[in-house]
Amino acid sequence: MKQASVADDAALAAYLGQWVDVPPEEARALRAYARPCTWERGATLFPLGGEADDLILLTEGVVRSFYLHDDREVNLRLLCAPAAALPYNSFLLGTTADEALQALSPGTGYRVRFRAFCRERPGLLAEAVRRELAERHFIALQRRLRMLQARTAAQRYAYFRAHMPPEIVAGTPAYHVASYLGITPESLSRVKADLEKCQGNADPPPAD
Repeated sequence: MKQASVADDAALAAYLGQWVDVPPEEARALRAYARPCTWERGATLFPLGGEADDLILLTEGVVRSFYLHDDREVNLRLLCAPAAALPYNSFLLGTTADEALQALSPGTGYRVRFRAFCRERPGLLAEAVRRELAERHFIALQRRLRMLQARTAAQRYAYFRAHMPPEIVAGTPAYHVASYLGITPESLSRVKADLEKCQGNADPPPAD
C-alpha cells in the first residue's frame, strides 16, 4: 500500500462530513494523523496478528474482512466507500488483529493513526467517529446475521443483492460472496444460474 505525505484539508473535511457533523477546526485536527493511500487488488490492509491501532477511511474500492476457521478463510464483512476498514473487535480490546482485511479491487483512502488521535486529541471529533464506527459495525453485523438466518442459498443471495451496496454486489468475486453467505461456491453458482434462467423466461414487456 502506497501512502502520500499530507492529507488535503478540504478533501478530508468533505469526506468526514459524510460521517459526522463537526466544526471545520475539529476536522483539521485529524490532518496530522491521516495520510492518503492507494492500493492494488489483493493488497493486505491489515494482516492477521498485526497491530490494530489504525483505521482506513475508504474513498474507493471494495475490501473484505476475514478470519481463519480450521485453516479456511471465512469472510466476515464486505466494505466499500464511505466505510472505515479496521479490525474493529481487536481495536476495542487493544489486542493484535484477529481478522485480516484485504482489497478486492484497487482502491484509495486515508490511513488514520486513530488510536493515537483519540489519545492525544480527545474531544468532539474522536468521540463522534468512535460512535459512528460502533453504529456502522453493529448495522453490518446485524445485516449479516439476518442474512444467515435465511434457510436456503437462494434466500441468502436474494438478501445480499437487496441489502448490500451495488459496488459490493458488482465488485465482489463469486467465491468471496459465497464465503460471506456461508454457502459453497457451487451452491451460489446454481442459484445464479437459476436466477438467470428465470429472468430469461420472463415475459417481455408489452409494446407501446
